Amino acid sequence: MKKIMKLSTTAIALTSLLVTPSIKVCAETTTPVAETNDDWLHVEGTNIVDKYGNKVWLTGANWFGFNCRERMFLDSYHSNIIADIEMVADKGINVVRMPIATDLLYAWSKGEYPESTDTSYNNASLAGLNSFQLFNFMLQNFKRVGIKVIVDVHSAETDNMGHSYPLWYKGAITEDVFKSSWVWFADQYKNDDTIIGFDLKNEPHTNPGDAKNLSQCAIWDDSTKANNWKRVAQETALDIMNVHPNALIFVEGVELYPKDGTWDEGTINTSPWAGNNDYTSNWWGGNLRGVKDYPINLGEYQKQLVYSPHDYGPLVYEQSWFKGDFVTADDATAKTILYEKCWRDNWAYIMENGTSPLLIGEWGGLTEGTDKLLDVNLKYLRSMRDYIIANKYKLHHTFWCINTDSSDTGGLLTRGEGTAFPGARDLKWNDNKYDNYLLPTLWRNDEGKFIGLDHKIPLGKNGITLGTSIVINPPLLGDINKDGKVNAIDLAVLKKALLGTGTTPDLAVADMNNDGKINAIDLAVLKKKLLS
Repeated sequence: MKKIMKLSTTAIALTSLLVTPSIKVCAETTTPVAETNDDWLHVEGTNIVDKYGNKVWLTGANWFGFNCRERMFLDSYHSNIIADIEMVADKGINVVRMPIATDLLYAWSKGEYPESTDTSYNNASLAGLNSFQLFNFMLQNFKRVGIKVIVDVHSAETDNMGHSYPLWYKGAITEDVFKSSWVWFADQYKNDDTIIGFDLKNEPHTNPGDAKNLSQCAIWDDSTKANNWKRVAQETALDIMNVHPNALIFVEGVELYPKDGTWDEGTINTSPWAGNNDYTSNWWGGNLRGVKDYPINLGEYQKQLVYSPHDYGPLVYEQSWFKGDFVTADDATAKTILYEKCWRDNWAYIMENGTSPLLIGEWGGLTEGTDKLLDVNLKYLRSMRDYIIANKYKLHHTFWCINTDSSDTGGLLTRGEGTAFPGARDLKWNDNKYDNYLLPTLWRNDEGKFIGLDHKIPLGKNGITLGTSIVINPPLLGDINKDGKVNAIDLAVLKKALLGTGTTPDLAVADMNNDGKINAIDLAVLKKKLLS
């Protein structure tokens, strides 16, 4: 329900950690050596924490292109992409959400590497690189500047408008292909914490128009139906956890949800004039009301789950809550209207009742222009900005977007008013959008330094490493109840957890043999440790 991308042509690049020929690495500056397995995150209550239990705040932005037919960051057309990445890090964006397409992952899993569009005229280091090499090139440069990555399956097929298709399966991209592609990808990067998590599917929604054929729409219930997104998300997440238990799993919502919890068969009419009033509607991917009735259950991996709605302003679509009182309301009242009419019942309740933290996977919008709804759109942006700040650590976000190619939201990179930077060619940094809306929501310490999510690599030139300004408390292996001692009580607590009558302990203290799982082997190792 947004971001109509301009059709262009795009780039290629580098270095697979495990596969691929002709590797090229950018090492334009000397940086500390990053570890590959020390930055994994997990959930504690409504917080995301590092391996030591310290709270972190994911405050980032989206950068699309690998979901498009060009199979590259589209800004490579207009600039030196390495300079862009460095600018993004210097501006304090600690995580980048990277859209990609299932058919591209599937091709890579079979050892096929589709070509990306050649933009070596702006980026000499990209010359001759296929899509897989280019993807890894971007990862290496993100790692170098301290940025983490969330990979998002944005569409079934590499298509600039592929996000408009409502489901995760289409044609040759079946449910099995969707799942197997994710599992292959997770296994491929399980030893590189540059990628900290996976957003399983962007914006599951309904077919276009008022007449909704529910067999063609994403639903959320406890059925075994092919289009039940809750079922597929849960099953896919568990398949991923079997090979990569350290990754965060981000699950988006749907568009509609039945008020009585029961989905009708056939076709329903959602027209405000002629339709029924049996369903609530929200942004694509933004309706998580179903979590109340049918929460995602990952069992022993529940601490890797984060729910992730999307939310936009009236210049993407003029929803009902942007009309009436909202138009003339002051900012405080406007935020209350959005909370009561949209945010609370669709997703905010999830963090309020302690179920899970949230990641607003997409928010943002145009901040310049002459559209009659611009002032209302800016009021929305201020409301969301202030709501994110008020819920620091519980509400994480990735702003849409860095790209200059999103027609209904604009980007942090722009051809309009802004500040030029080295390597940007004809692009500039949109100071108005960044200074007024994104910057206040970025993670900074009391000195104004940006806080990254890497324990070794500082975030750009203006940031610090994770742990620089917080106390690191390394976990004591075997201290299951976290009382600072390892004794028979811990053995009893772990045994209770394995029997299903206790709370699942943290991997950092209970994974005694360091295999990424908590099971009877860990119980045996702990028992042996106590006896010795």
